[in-house]
Amino acid sequence: MKKIIIFNLLFCIVVMFVNYNYFNSKSRNAIVYNYVENYIETNYGIARENLKSEEIDYLRGRGLFEIEVKDIETKNYYFFEVDINDDYSLYYIKDLTELHRKNHPKNQAN
Repeated sequence: MKKIIIFNLLFCIVVMFVNYNYFNSKSRNAIVYNYVENYIETNYGIARENLKSEEIDYLRGRGLFEIEVKDIETKNYYFFEVDINDDYSLYYIKDLTELHRKNHPKNQAN
């Protein structure tokens, strides 16, 4: 009986830890996408309705997010590197769009 109680307690702790990490990563992805949407809307003049997130990668070793956003009207791709603090405030955002366009001309609209 004691073993079952200990097993259930350990199982609950593991489940809570996994859920916390999963939902924490999902909320961080949403926050990063929101920062990038604001940046594109302000600096490129593209409406939020025309943006679609293609890929959001978290680089564990560097603690950064790489995000690829597509403008569905012009079919242009925008690439960003974003870092946020533990309280979800923006630490920095780096626009890598021109670098990617130089290296991958296929990502440009005709």
